[in-house]
Formats: sequence, C-alpha cells, structure tokens
Amino acid sequence: MLAQPAWSHPDVLSQIESLDQQLILQPGDADLLIKRGDLYRRHQDFAAAKRDFDAARVIQPDNPLLDFYQGRLLLEMGEWDRSEQMLSRYLAEHPEHAAAWSVRASARLALERYIPAAEDFGQAIRHSKRATPTLYQSQALALVEAGKPAWPQALKIIDRGLELFPQEVSLLGLGTDIALASANPVLAQHYMDQLPPRLLTLPQWQQRLETNQCFEHLTGPEQNAGHCQ
Repeated sequence: MLAQPAWSHPDVLSQIESLDQQLILQPGDADLLIKRGDLYRRHQDFAAAKRDFDAARVIQPDNPLLDFYQGRLLLEMGEWDRSEQMLSRYLAEHPEHAAAWSVRASARLALERYIPAAEDFGQAIRHSKRATPTLYQSQALALVEAGKPAWPQALKIIDRGLELFPQEVSLLGLGTDIALASANPVLAQHYMDQLPPRLLTLPQWQQRLETNQCFEHLTGPEQNAGHCQ
C-alpha cells in the first residue's frame, strides 16, 4: 500500500503544480483539494495531504469520498485504528467500493486482526470488476497469519484463485508452502505439478522440492515439519 519514494514521481509533481494553478482560480473547490491531497499522499508528503483533506472537509463536510481518502492516508501514516474507523464509516455507506475493503483489510492486518482482514479481502474480491491474483494471495496470507486452524480455508482461497489464474506463481508458491508447513507432501506436489517446468529449476523451488522429498521419505510419527525444515 505504501507509495514509492517521492523522487520516482515526476508526473505526480507536475499534476500537483497543475492543481496549484487551478486552485488559485477556484480556491473553494473541494474536489480539486481532494485530488491534490491524494497526489501529495502518493508523493509521501503526508502533512500536505492532510492539510488539503482537512480543508476540503471544511468546505464540503458531506463529500462522499473524503472518508475513503483520509482513511487511506491514515493507513500510510501508521494510524491504523483511525484508518479502520474512518473506512468502516465509509463502507457503511459505500459497500460496493472494492478498494476501500482492501485498504481497510490492510489496516486490520497492521492491527493483527487477521480474520476480519481476510473477510475484508474477500469483500474486495467480491466487489472487484476484475479481481487480481494479489487479492487472493492477500486473503490467504491473512488466514495464514490467523494460525494453523485457518490454513485449510487459506488453501480454499488459493484454489479459488488458481481456477481464475492457472499457473499463477505467487498462489502456487503460497499453496506449496502451506502444504509443506502442514507436512502434506501430496498436496505440496499437487501445487508444484501445476508450475511451468522451467521454474522448478529456480533456487526457491528447488528448496521446496527437497523439503517435499524429505517428507515423502518419512512415515508415521516421524513425519513432521521439524524433520524436513
């Protein structure tokens, strides 16, 4: 969610300069202030972004997008509680906004509220016109963080993502890692079998293969993650 370093955004700076000129002519335009505030956020000038959002709220306190923009800014400022609160207020009125679900999920992850974060990523997927593999991966990772009882659900999310994005390496890698952590070599091999063969030569996949082969040679009570990792 974090923006790139300021020096990597010359286009952002030029857009800010353009809005500066527009705001000289239209100083009371809340929409222009919101646009500039979000550009400042991307530029990582959080103080300037906050000033613009605060000014926009004074001019137009009922602007429907302000809670979203300010909630996203608060997330990047590390004020996760306030970010969650503001985004919750926004989502109560705008439950169709996929990006807002994803941003609140990130705030909840930072607060170590893993199950609610996973639910929010699920809502982001549900409301996205074109959900990305990253959303499925993020939902599954939130469930991984929630603890071992949630891992079967994480695998279901991965499988759902793979139905839409076959051979998506990030999902196959996460599924393999969960299977290996669960000492389930059959399931791990199932995910690795879906990988393009040339990728199996990469070091990270060679390590997974070696771990899986270790599990395949263990039986009974000896078969546990500690022996092979």
